[in-house]
Amino acid sequence: MMKAIKNFMDKPITWGASFKWTGFVLGLYAAVLGACVAYEKWMNYKAEKEMLKKMKESNLEDNI
Repeated sequence: MMKAIKNFMDKPITWGASFKWTGFVLGLYAAVLGACVAYEKWMNYKAEKEMLKKMKESNLEDNI
């Protein structure tokens, strides 16, 4: 096992490997950023829905 790790570490980094890892990191970054944006939009939608529900309830109480 140690020999396999040593052989792997002795190999130089090529342009292809560099591009592959850069693409992997950027894809992971985009996925995390997209999840954060989607969560924020969902929370805003949820808060707006709750606010409209409270406004409707208060309007019904005012009319009685």
